[in-house]
Amino acid sequence: MQEVVEEFGDDVEGSFLAMCARAPRDSLRHGVSPYDLTMFNTPQLERLVVELEELPEEEKTPVVRRVIEEAHQAVRRSGYLLFIGD
Repeated sequence: MQEVVEEFGDDVEGSFLAMCARAPRDSLRHGVSPYDLTMFNTPQLERLVVELEELPEEEKTPVVRRVIEEAHQAVRRSGYLLFIGD
């Protein structure tokens, strides 16, 4: 059983989920479900971080930067990042 280390949500505009919906179909970002649970393991998180860090600066909202930070933390702990949709 994994310990929940940190919890946070998207911003009022839903910028993170909107960015995921616009992502290329073969990206991990596109796989984040707005309606269900999406969990990434360490190898997936490493790929997700690359995808997010490659975004243009104007798309790196505070929420995107927070996801990058928390993904790095999860990788260091050999943990997971869980996205919970509605």
